[in-house]
Amino acid sequence: MSYQVLSLKWRPQAFDDVIGQDHVTKTLINAFMKNRIAQGYILTGPRGVGKTTTARIISKALNCPKTKDGVPCNSCNIYQEITDGRNLDVLEIDGASNRGIEEIRNLREQIKYAPMNAPYKIFIIDEVHMLTNQAFNALLRTLEEPPSHGKFILATTDIHKVPSTIISRCQRFDFNRITEKAISERLSLILQEESISADEESLSAISRKADGSMRDALSLMDQVIAFAGESIKIEAVSSVIGLIPIDVYFDYSGSILEKDSEKMLKVLQIIRTTGLPLEDVVQGLIQHFRNLIVASINGGGELLELNDDHKKRYSENAKLWNGKDLLRMSNVLNELEYALKRVTHPAIRFEMAAMKCLEMDTSISIAELLDGEEPKKIKKKFEPIKQNIKEDQLSPALNQEILIEQKEEKKSDKITQNQPLKKVPAQNAKITLEEIEKTWSRFIGKINQDRPSIGTILSNSNPYELNGSLLVIKIYNLPKFSIGNLERNNQVIEEFIENHYGVPLKLKAIISDEAEPENNDEIIEEPVSSEKTNGDEVITRVLEIFDGEILR
Repeated sequence: MSYQVLSLKWRPQAFDDVIGQDHVTKTLINAFMKNRIAQGYILTGPRGVGKTTTARIISKALNCPKTKDGVPCNSCNIYQEITDGRNLDVLEIDGASNRGIEEIRNLREQIKYAPMNAPYKIFIIDEVHMLTNQAFNALLRTLEEPPSHGKFILATTDIHKVPSTIISRCQRFDFNRITEKAISERLSLILQEESISADEESLSAISRKADGSMRDALSLMDQVIAFAGESIKIEAVSSVIGLIPIDVYFDYSGSILEKDSEKMLKVLQIIRTTGLPLEDVVQGLIQHFRNLIVASINGGGELLELNDDHKKRYSENAKLWNGKDLLRMSNVLNELEYALKRVTHPAIRFEMAAMKCLEMDTSISIAELLDGEEPKKIKKKFEPIKQNIKEDQLSPALNQEILIEQKEEKKSDKITQNQPLKKVPAQNAKITLEEIEKTWSRFIGKINQDRPSIGTILSNSNPYELNGSLLVIKIYNLPKFSIGNLERNNQVIEEFIENHYGVPLKLKAIISDEAEPENNDEIIEEPVSSEKTNGDEVITRVLEIFDGEILR
């Protein structure tokens, strides 16, 4: 006898053998028990989940003379003929090859004649969505009111392409993707019957690769058996079906968590040597970060369709991550998946995305910033990599083009911390420091009218020294990063000073660690319209933290 592939050899022959579709099989069994058989069924769902198989089981249950409670006898001639595909009363039609109106007319003519040796004449139309509109219209009347001996079973993977007029004339059953656990258990049972051993990790890997399709899983298993023989290990599975070990995914995320560029480059090298399409790799990484997100939720680890060891590993690793960071990584990878289909050099784009993830700082919410908390600084290991990593450790893509944005160092000349000042003769000054101090509050009030973000900072300042045309002010009780707003708006502030005091002065701000001296003078603000008033303290604080301003 010639070899028979596993997907055919182990094809379910009864409703109880169909895995992962209990909602369908139980309904059909109950319908047979109560003799409530419809004139037409439409089965829809992903590939390889049992639609055509279920259609055949229905035809067996209908035509087998010894069917009991929806279970055919599994021994009579009619049963065997349907199983072998040679029963003249059960016709399987490929909708893709017989999609025209003429084929449907022939079908209508055939259904008029009584079955030859069975109770029903059954038409199974696979991939029914491929029929033309004219063919669907020709089928409508017959499908709604077939002869008493006629039954229709339609199967499709694209139910949205089937006209609603067809769907409404049938009982619809939606088949689900089969879970990885169910596929793994089925594979284990089949291998036991075939006297083949396989470790749990190998079964899990094949189940994941099958993506909910039992037929795909059996086809992959055939390949692995041909390669590895009667003893299957994860190494053989990875080689045959092109899987990246789960350790590589954890190393990828771990290098991001640790900001370890050297480790990341080694991971990229491993991925490159596998030769797998980058789209598949990115999909695997997306699934990896999705598992981490799910595992980070209380009790989420148990929801993962993985073996117990992998569930435990994801649950432990998720504790090391900030949930916001996991979402950001997922967004980067989703954008990468979209971009890979359009870029000229996908390898470079893939590696640059990895470097981008490395350079990301830990997330912090606005609420935490408003409370005065700063993001935790993580020691980065990226810079030394230029000296520590040899060129041969880099992938060709990275050797061609590595674009590393160099952050410009912030100039700190304008704002210093208690830096001693060089005295400048003040004989040319047309105003004294005392005169500035007397009206400083009124000056801040005028700035608050138009530039509240600047006014908020200056309200925590006092004039300190006047050296010629250079006005030095001290800033009290503010974080360092909030002072940057003054640097960028120096010109604006100096224009306000000239308009208010009538003297052109340069501004220099210094940060003071001393307590702010008591000042009994209240900031005097000019009356302004409600449109210019910004009394929201939260908004003001956000503007202050992010060095922003309200554009009017």
